[in-house]
Amino acid sequence: MTKVLLVDDERYMIEMLKEIIDWEFYGFSIVGTAENARDGMNLYYREQPDIIITDICMDQISGIEFITRIRLNNASVKIMILSAYDKFEYAQKAVKLDVDGYLLKPVNRDELLSSLLELQKKLESGSQYQEQIRDLKHSLDSLQRKYVEEQLIRIYEHGGETARKELEEDSYWAVASIQAVVRNEIVFLEQDMKTYDDLEVFLLFVGDGLFALFLCSDLGNRKTVKKALEQIRQKYCERDRTLLCGVSTVEEAGSLSEACRDSKGFLNLLFYTEEGVYLSHGIMRECREIARGMEINQEQILLWLAAQETERLKEMFRGWLDSCAKNNADCSEVIHIFLQCISTMKTYVQGSPKEKLLETIIEEQKQIIRSSQLSALFERCLSELDEEELHRNKAALLIANAQNLIRNNCFDESFSIEVLADSLNISKSYLSRLYKDETGESVWNYVIRVRIARAKELLIHTDNTNYGIAKAIGYSSEYHFSRAFSKIVGVSPSAYKKLYMEIQ
Repeated sequence: MTKVLLVDDERYMIEMLKEIIDWEFYGFSIVGTAENARDGMNLYYREQPDIIITDICMDQISGIEFITRIRLNNASVKIMILSAYDKFEYAQKAVKLDVDGYLLKPVNRDELLSSLLELQKKLESGSQYQEQIRDLKHSLDSLQRKYVEEQLIRIYEHGGETARKELEEDSYWAVASIQAVVRNEIVFLEQDMKTYDDLEVFLLFVGDGLFALFLCSDLGNRKTVKKALEQIRQKYCERDRTLLCGVSTVEEAGSLSEACRDSKGFLNLLFYTEEGVYLSHGIMRECREIARGMEINQEQILLWLAAQETERLKEMFRGWLDSCAKNNADCSEVIHIFLQCISTMKTYVQGSPKEKLLETIIEEQKQIIRSSQLSALFERCLSELDEEELHRNKAALLIANAQNLIRNNCFDESFSIEVLADSLNISKSYLSRLYKDETGESVWNYVIRVRIARAKELLIHTDNTNYGIAKAIGYSSEYHFSRAFSKIVGVSPSAYKKLYMEIQ
């Protein structure tokens, strides 16, 4: 049986392909189906199909990139492209990638069957012995390459000396940290790099839209490496502006791990520029190391929302971004902290139409490549919270902020409603009345529930005594803790732990 893998992000298309012909009758076996390229790659490695039928336009990883990765691993597998695009540029890309068939959607049964039988004939006519020798050689080459890739990714992500000297000996290395503005361009960049016969090229996926490109040559071929980097700068960064790129070499940085560090630092610096697309030692002599992202006080955001101080919030966010830029703070952490801020705003409008609107805005962060885009998105979110809504949600905001303060501070014996009210800048009586009206329970009852929830975790996952747990969650005595636990849970702490152990 000829093994076939189907890859298409439209489920109905996969189902149609499965039904349109009698696969088994013609000697084919569908060994797997995938609705995205990532799953397709996993199935390819597991099933080793003879023929792959794939869509050309898919989310995240395109059909073009998927085929390129397959071809890097196996030059002999037969690949047929399905596309709804009757355009010359797609056909041209398909030819470059050495595909074996190109069919337009909607698929014609006779054309599909004819193409499949032709591919099957080619597979059967090949010399079995030559195929085995070629596959063995390719497997050995793949294992060696995989080993090098594992070493490179370890050095790139964690630094260290593992295999560094072995890799650097008699070799000239350059490292490019790349942010793909247009995802498919990374595939064509890799193809361009492979046209340099004197270069070894390793393109590694290191994050969402992020890649590490390693170029290696003999010490005498440094000019080839520099020529390749210049092509990247001119074609992909400055002309087409489809990639952001931070570049370093072992010669400039001192070692491969330091070149990785500097290339990441240069790329991170580009996040804080308005127009920069390419940074290297030739442009900036020293690269500042990437710093940890600085936190934003989420409680302050809630308080200023309650006070309708939107201008102060904007000023705070801009100041925070400026500080991040000065310290070259890790852009991925900065984006994460930004999302925390928006999530805090979401709690303020929970249940209203504005909540979904904020969720839509959050989705836009996936396209962010500049810090200025973050600032614009933050101010856009604030603009959606008009004064009427701010006033209407003030009570809900105070409750959310109170609960947040309780969860973070109630395990201290000194915690009290008076302390909580002072933190919120309101009176104890107003807080107690507002909380009861809005939630139906007293503030102190919520405090007890939070403490008991923590006590359950400690009873199950630690060997602490009841007295130790009581102290850990804010009670001055084991007696008061046991009374509160029994009232909430219905059994004593010791009985609860015993019941849990018996169930397990």
